[in-house]
Amino acid sequence: MKSVKKYTGHFIIIVLLAVVSFPLATFAGEKEERMMIGFENSIDLTVLEGKPHQLIHTYDNINAISVNMDTSYINELRNTPKVAWVEKDRKVNATQQKKSWGYEATGVTTSNSLSLSGDGVKVAVIDTGIHQDHPDLNIAGGVNFVEDGKSYEDDNGHGTHVAGIINAQDNGIGTVGVAPAAQLYAVKSLDADGIGNQTDVIAGIEWAIDHDVDIINLSLTSPYPSKTLKTMVDKAHDAGVFIVAASGNDRTGDGQLTDDVMFPGRYDNVISVGAVTEEKKKASYSYQGESLDFVAPGDQIYSTYIGENSSAYTYLSGTSMSSPYVAGALALYQELYPEYTDEEIKGLLIEQAEDLGKEGRDDSYGDGLVHSPTSYFTDITYSDWYLDFVNDLSEKEWITGYPDDTFRPEKEITRQEVVTLVGRSLDLDGKKRGANFEDVHAWNYGSGFIDSAEDEGILTGYPDGTFRPNESITRGDVALIIYRAFDVEKSEGQDFKDVIDSRYYSEAIQSLAKEEILTGYRGGEEFKPEDPITRAEFSTILSKTVDPELR
Repeated sequence: MKSVKKYTGHFIIIVLLAVVSFPLATFAGEKEERMMIGFENSIDLTVLEGKPHQLIHTYDNINAISVNMDTSYINELRNTPKVAWVEKDRKVNATQQKKSWGYEATGVTTSNSLSLSGDGVKVAVIDTGIHQDHPDLNIAGGVNFVEDGKSYEDDNGHGTHVAGIINAQDNGIGTVGVAPAAQLYAVKSLDADGIGNQTDVIAGIEWAIDHDVDIINLSLTSPYPSKTLKTMVDKAHDAGVFIVAASGNDRTGDGQLTDDVMFPGRYDNVISVGAVTEEKKKASYSYQGESLDFVAPGDQIYSTYIGENSSAYTYLSGTSMSSPYVAGALALYQELYPEYTDEEIKGLLIEQAEDLGKEGRDDSYGDGLVHSPTSYFTDITYSDWYLDFVNDLSEKEWITGYPDDTFRPEKEITRQEVVTLVGRSLDLDGKKRGANFEDVHAWNYGSGFIDSAEDEGILTGYPDGTFRPNESITRGDVALIIYRAFDVEKSEGQDFKDVIDSRYYSEAIQSLAKEEILTGYRGGEEFKPEDPITRAEFSTILSKTVDPELR
């Protein structure tokens, strides 16, 4: 638990900026995407007959075209003799847009691939204001609490830099924030020198509560506690508002002034954030202590700023830069799981964090380096070997998880599930109906795909006339189904110690291994063909089969 240590002395006037100055599931739906199709000899648009599409470009010099069409046609087109290749279009960015190293370190790149951007989440930055005319920021509104001030315009630069880390727009210029689609609010409580009154910070928190803000970022610190501030923080927490604060900086190099993080980060209902370097080491200036919750990138962070022209950018370092990474990550989690409570969201932050330093929570790194969502499922983390493959199938809408938002990757997958997923990937008729197996009924969710797959010669049942849809399926049987379903070229691939040539699945396993769709069990020299296969393992095989770029 966080503790509040009593301090004596004047605590009303000064609130210091926490910155260090350095020199500069289960149903598939139609999903249209732009793709590129290359032809063997010349462009032949007859391959698109019967397939709704929009022709975008014709590349006569390379015998290729780009079209917008349903992704379910990809495999059919790839197997068309006249077609040399099919690949998805990819986004490119103008070279002048620069992502800070923290973007990759906290997993935002993967969050972006999941189409997460903070949409619908309100974030207030209580700081020196935000530059209103910066072309890389989209401010939804704001307020000024500084005495004699009328505008929330930033006359220091600190608030604008913090805001950019959270919300810089993905518009091809400057940089891009963690949650560019979040609604950004500027609450000016600090003056041009980066100094303010706790009373103005408290007023800013109250304003955010009254305006239904979801997340408040406080890249500011004080060595002094305040009952009024704590009471308002608790009020915000009770209203369902996250408050994220910088842990504090050693500005002199003489060490921490306190034995714990600074206020307000020390309060129980505030998420306190320290800074790490690009090497994921604790920054020398970053305050630590038992109240530290997380760390985030804080060293030489590139973001929006104020200057002679409206589109200024600069590098700053400090825990001020770390706090908005967590605020932005929270916005992405709230977008992904809008029905989750604050405690559930914070639990996800802890589960997904990268443990640094001593194993488990410690005073230097808290619960670890914060990570933005890297999967649609709560039980898959940034470091899981199957992450990209599960994400691929999720984005194609071929798989979903369980009602509790888990994927259960180590659970054995059933025969019915495998055929259903293969059927979706091939766009087979999945309408539920009876099949030629006595234990497959019209009410089975996979009955249509099972019937279609049998018609296509992809599968057979057992000698007793059953299919056993709810039983686990072996690795060897999966190899055979994939081999038949996707018409993989017969070849002699890797020899596995435990795959006997006379077994019915041997040819399939060897051929898939040759295509780098299969590897040995856990990377070893055995395949374990008679063992049941897990959901994660099957997702990897199917993803590699349909998308050669992932092999």
